[in-house]
Amino acid sequence: MKDILQSIAHFSITQPCTNAIQHEDETLTYQALDEQSTRLAHMIQQSTKPILVYGHMSPYMIVGMIGALKAYCGYIPVDTSIPEQRIQSIISKIEPDYIFNTTDETFTSDIAEVITIEQLEGSSSTEAELQGIQGDSIAYTIFTSGSTGEPKGVQIYYDSLVEFANWVVTLNENKEGQHWLNQAPLSFDLSVMAIYPALLSGGTIQLIDKTMINKPMLLHELFQREDINVWVSTPSFMELCLMLPNLDEASQTSMETFLFCGEILGHKTATMLLNKFPNAKVWNTYGPTEATVAVTSVLVTDELLANHEVIPVGVPRPGTELSLTEDSELVITGQSVSAGYVKDSERSAKVFFEQDGRRAYYSGDSAVYRDGNWYIQGRVDNQIKFNGYRMELEEIEAKLKKQTEVREAIVVPIYRRGKVGHLLGVVATTAPIEDEKQATHDLKARLKSELPDYMIPRKFEFVDQLPLTNNGKLDRKKVNEVYGS
Repeated sequence: MKDILQSIAHFSITQPCTNAIQHEDETLTYQALDEQSTRLAHMIQQSTKPILVYGHMSPYMIVGMIGALKAYCGYIPVDTSIPEQRIQSIISKIEPDYIFNTTDETFTSDIAEVITIEQLEGSSSTEAELQGIQGDSIAYTIFTSGSTGEPKGVQIYYDSLVEFANWVVTLNENKEGQHWLNQAPLSFDLSVMAIYPALLSGGTIQLIDKTMINKPMLLHELFQREDINVWVSTPSFMELCLMLPNLDEASQTSMETFLFCGEILGHKTATMLLNKFPNAKVWNTYGPTEATVAVTSVLVTDELLANHEVIPVGVPRPGTELSLTEDSELVITGQSVSAGYVKDSERSAKVFFEQDGRRAYYSGDSAVYRDGNWYIQGRVDNQIKFNGYRMELEEIEAKLKKQTEVREAIVVPIYRRGKVGHLLGVVATTAPIEDEKQATHDLKARLKSELPDYMIPRKFEFVDQLPLTNNGKLDRKKVNEVYGS
């Protein structure tokens, strides 16, 4: 199994001028990444607390991450899109000694010393030996939303990170020197699926920022300009890109592998993608942040799509075991499981435990094992009770997404006096709807052949595009706020 820091050091010697990271006109070679991260590591090596790395898709954010691993303190990535109040909550909880600000904006803190890119580049390098992170130390802490409103800091061991990165490289058939596209903000753990496998295999990371996502033509220009080999994104981002002109095998001859995680990969999306890239490898993966990004995979083929209405998440990766509770909640066991939530023993105790001497985690996802594959059926906490029936909203959404005119869909429970009064389907369509009343009638008629009456939404709202979160996922919360009020 290859080590991440050793691989970067190796490539800084064997291919020093190869770009390790690209973002628009900003680039960092392997030699520059190695040197700059070593310089930062010397600046922070006395710290026993993780460094907060702040910015948005700057190559220097990755300098901060690698520097933190070299300094043996670990890091916390914080994107500029995160609200100020949430950032302050993270800083108050961690009380970091250092914050690495990779933006042009001033960042002040009463708690930590703020290091800028200019200060880093102006610092004197030292030849003193760095200890380097150990396998049983925390490599990174990523903060995710908490049900109480307070973010949860998920701590991931370096061993878990190395094991995960090597596994993703094997999914990409151990190819070296490839160009990896990363859509996810670096504070979202999906980015780990692109960053570390790319660096482990001497590849180049192509960072996609929020401006490009908001202006798809910039994405089109990027894809025409760069030869991307490996695509890492949420399915929702892929759906957005499938509407771009010339995104197909004839125009993108270098595209070889697609890796999806973070959401359910829809049957229609996968079918359209394989039609456009018939010779590419398309991997559907699944995993929570608490289990180092992803723990299962399945190769999506025409045969798989022909035999499955819902795409499975596949089989667990080596070193990981999956099981179910009596309530069909998925339990993940193995080295991939997090060390727990930082400074939050109460919440950690509710979901993290030991099973046969190994770390285990209650995922909160409802799952089923069938015909050699695992399937995710939705969130345990996203079940609703309506007219005495318990149901999964994701099941209804899956049936909606099968319909020809539906590109994406979210089902919203409409509450009246504390109870679900009816269901509303919010649908992004493949083409403008001229007669919404007729379209609603047609959808209901077709759903009746697949769902009981009580699971069919009473009303539908038709939209051009469903909102996405900053991480590129469907923004279920915003849809619920707009239509569920």
